[in-house]
Parts: sequence; structure tokens; C-alpha cells
Amino acid sequence: MIATEPTGGALKYALLLGVLVAGCNSDLATKEMVGEELERGETVELIGGYLELVHTHNDSAAFGMLQQIDPDLRRPLLIAAQSTASLALLVLIVIWRRKSTIELLPYLLVLSGALGNVIDRVRYGYVVDFIHFHVGRAFSWPIFNVADVLISVGVGLILLQLLRRRSAEPV
Repeated sequence: MIATEPTGGALKYALLLGVLVAGCNSDLATKEMVGEELERGETVELIGGYLELVHTHNDSAAFGMLQQIDPDLRRPLLIAAQSTASLALLVLIVIWRRKSTIELLPYLLVLSGALGNVIDRVRYGYVVDFIHFHVGRAFSWPIFNVADVLISVGVGLILLQLLRRRSAEPV
């Protein structure tokens, strides 16, 4: 079975590459569709009071961080930081290539999301965000995109792996 085979082979690497390409392309395609279908700032309600599409551009970091930095400095700083983090993650994946597919999968999810956002930032100078989750007016999550979902799911799975490993260690 691929998921438990630690050394893997061509099929394992094809699957991991497929996850990387599919994740990154899903992010870029959804951003492209939003850009074609919605004007910037336009909103489409999907689930009343809870979920909507809102075409926004984020020229800062997650949750608007680094907004106070001059935009002429912010863009190259974010591109450099995100590219460096993506390269470091790729190096870790290569170093850990003998791990099982299931162990490497979360890192590929994070990498695919990171690459999607880096590509946006290089092409446009900003990241296209469009998913807005809220509960009426009581709660509103910052607007995000598919890349952010991939990164969040990947990080969540990494944390679960760490917790599982830690609970399996003898006391």
C-alpha cells in the first residue's frame, strides 16, 4: 500500500507530485475564476449569513500583518520570505523522501498553497482572496483563498502527526 510504504517508488513520487500540482493549480484556477467573474469588492452570497465570495486583493501578509510597512518594501520582502520558506520546505521534503506518503502529504499541501500565493504575489504584487466565512455580524473570519485552506489543512495534519508520535512514545 502506498500510504504506508516508507521507501516508495515512482508511484509514490507521482502521487506526491500530483498533490503538489493539483493543489497549486486549484488555488490558481479558483483565483482566476473569481477575477473573471467578480469585480474587485463584489460579493456573492453562497450560504446566507455564513459564507460568501468576496473578490479582494491582499498586498500584506496573513490577516493584514505588515500593513504598516511601505508597499515598495513589503512586496519584495514578502516574495523573498515566502520563496525562502517554500524552498526550505522543498528541501525538507527531499531530505525526508524516504518517509511514507502519508507522512509527506501534509508538507506537500503546505507547499502547494505557499507556491500558489507566491505566484500571485510575483505576478500581481498581491494575493487574491475570496472566501469569506462569518456568522451573521457576530463573527467574521478574515477573507482567504484555496492556498490558505491547503496550508491550514497541511499544518493541522502535521500537528496531528506530531501529537500521534508523541503519544506513541514511552513515558
